[in-house]
Amino acid sequence: MISLVVVFWLFIVVFGLVGGMRGWSRELLVTSALVLGLFLIAILETYIGPFRDSMALQTPGTQVVVRSGLLILLAFFGYQTPNLRALQPKVARERVEEIVLGLMLGLLNGYLLIGSIWYYMNQAGYPTNLVAAPEEGSALATQIATYMPYLPPAVLTIPLVYFVVGLVFVFIIVVFV
Repeated sequence: MISLVVVFWLFIVVFGLVGGMRGWSRELLVTSALVLGLFLIAILETYIGPFRDSMALQTPGTQVVVRSGLLILLAFFGYQTPNLRALQPKVARERVEEIVLGLMLGLLNGYLLIGSIWYYMNQAGYPTNLVAAPEEGSALATQIATYMPYLPPAVLTIPLVYFVVGLVFVFIIVVFV
């Protein structure tokens, strides 16, 4: 059996490699989609009473599926970006920078997506047979407990998520307009 911490870091590395191959401009759109997803989840669960109440009535597994499903759906559409032809001449000249920045944004995207899914699964008590919850008091449970405060849903709470959404959209406007 493989540790959840190892799986987390493996996924982040895979996302980083994908980001390096795709380039920073495409990865920036995925980052914006993931930040938007975390923003929507925070808004829906904080300010929209019917959504909050219906989520409270659901099983922990359904809560994980709804939250993770929204993030995965937005990430999927973020990865389905069109070919950005306006940046092609610039990219050819700055290939090394393109790869390094794409790698960094890919690592960030892996952290945002996989970290959020892991956080939601931990919050729900790992309600699936695919992932075994760590035994209480074990070294793995202690290690996981140290990660939880640093995962995206724990860090990007209201009002910080408002500022991050604004910052991401400023980057999009500066880069693409």
